[in-house]
Amino acid sequence: MVNSLVVVHDRSAGRTLGGWLDAHASPASERRTVELDRRRSLTIVSRDVDRSVRGGTYFRGTALSPEHRAIAFGVDGWLQLPRPLDEHGVAGEFLLVAWDRHRVRLRHDAFGSAALMHTAGPGFVAASDSLLVLDDLRRAFGLRSTPHREALLARSVLNSVAAQQLSPGTLIREIEWVPAGQGLEIRLGLRTSARVDGEPLAERIVDGDAEPERALRSAAGFVAGATAALAEIPGWWTDLQLSGGYDSRVILAGALRSGAIEGIHVSSSSTVAAQAEDHRIATLLAERFGFPLNEQPAAGEPLDLGVNPVAIWAASLLGIYDRLMPWTSVRKAPRELTLTGLGAGVLKGGWGWTDLEGMLAGLEVEPAVLAALRAQLAEGMRAIGADPAWSDASELHYAGYRNGLHGAGHIALHMTGVRLLQQLPLAIVGHRRSDDRPPRQDRASAAFDDRVRGITDLLALLHREAALMPFEGAGRSLDAASLDRRLAALGGPLDDAEAAPARLLGSPDDVPAGPAALGDAVAARRGFDIELTPDAILAAAEPGLEAIDDAVVREAYRAQLAHARWKLITKGLPPQHAGYSTPRSLGLLLFAR
Repeated sequence: MVNSLVVVHDRSAGRTLGGWLDAHASPASERRTVELDRRRSLTIVSRDVDRSVRGGTYFRGTALSPEHRAIAFGVDGWLQLPRPLDEHGVAGEFLLVAWDRHRVRLRHDAFGSAALMHTAGPGFVAASDSLLVLDDLRRAFGLRSTPHREALLARSVLNSVAAQQLSPGTLIREIEWVPAGQGLEIRLGLRTSARVDGEPLAERIVDGDAEPERALRSAAGFVAGATAALAEIPGWWTDLQLSGGYDSRVILAGALRSGAIEGIHVSSSSTVAAQAEDHRIATLLAERFGFPLNEQPAAGEPLDLGVNPVAIWAASLLGIYDRLMPWTSVRKAPRELTLTGLGAGVLKGGWGWTDLEGMLAGLEVEPAVLAALRAQLAEGMRAIGADPAWSDASELHYAGYRNGLHGAGHIALHMTGVRLLQQLPLAIVGHRRSDDRPPRQDRASAAFDDRVRGITDLLALLHREAALMPFEGAGRSLDAASLDRRLAALGGPLDDAEAAPARLLGSPDDVPAGPAALGDAVAARRGFDIELTPDAILAAAEPGLEAIDDAVVREAYRAQLAHARWKLITKGLPPQHAGYSTPRSLGLLLFAR
């Protein structure tokens, strides 16, 4: 990305770190070092880093606190959130670092949209959102980075279950992932040590207390109130990315209910054939409710960050989420807030509401690959506090891994994305049992309500007419009589007090946008400074494949490369729409020497 690199180090390690940063021409404006005690210091590398520091706090990004009906931008906004504050439970997309003479605490948003990984060596502990940068830092210290055989095999399966981080194990054994809902504490005792802390996410969800009707009304009110507040930020372009499905319709319904639709830009993509029906539905909605669709941005001239898109990807999503993005380093609207329906999976799930074995049923892959995927999924479930045998284990894993990372590719360029449906109370409602039994009693046979109903409940509460408009796909339109019965059961439409504007703390102008120069320099030196074309991608991937010593892993990824070639050359798909095998194949350059 790299949006943030955080290193706690002694003086000797600090000299190595400084030499490595100098070798990559990391500018002074992107470095800040503070003394923690007589032996150790903290160095933070981040674009315009001083703008994100107040006293002993570094905060970069955007935080959503529905319980406070507040959205916080930048470090000043974060510090204005009411205290006491459950730092592990705040949604959004951010990294927080807080320090004193005894410890350094790192937090990321509750659903892990902002990646957080860590590694250690003699005299240092480092954390970052970039696997590539942490690996390169290890090299600077002369430390080995070992390919994680099980993780690599698990991630070779061509489905969405395997298309992102699966567990605390990354593609490199010596670099570990901090799960959603948790953080990292670096203690400054006689020996510097790091440990993952915080209550696991699944425990928060399974044991959480939320009365469904009240929680749904509160969540809907926050959607309406947030759209009203965001639309009024002077000089900022608030963009709602509308599809033909339920999730983004909820955000549109919130903007219609709050009266904010005139201050929100609505966009709908029709780049590839698969998006045609989504675009048709968006056009119908625009005509009915009288808002312009795909209007040109009005918040400043386009800004070219001057960074190779492949290099941005390599220093951000490589090894974390299998999609080749961003596609360009040009930001058409430099001062842009993005609204999407992404995040709704915390409520409705995405992988079939089943146990671990149900997730694997019918999967036809090599036995070694299947065993690796089973092991990685089980490890990932346990790391977030779930049991692989639970009947909602699939959706707890979804909430802990894919839900945050899916749609987080823009974080490499800006951290002002706002996913209003990514709310912990909605996750609690989605996983509330419908069989009137205690949360953990025989959860392997637990029953749950219709998962989509929670989303349509939000639609009903916010805007009945928008809820009854057509959706993309057969059988998805809602019946008026059924909708009205649900609305009555929920207590009727939101009143004006429930839909009142949310509080905005700080300003999005205080959230630095764009990656630090360090990530670009590391990616270029490691061979990722290539054109975003099929020929260039396939040529660059070959040395990475040959760098894999394990014969089983190498053959699995030879098949990935062949699949990528078929997608890119035979089918003629652009790299950003060429599926999972293309970024996986190119990502093997991580291991090339």
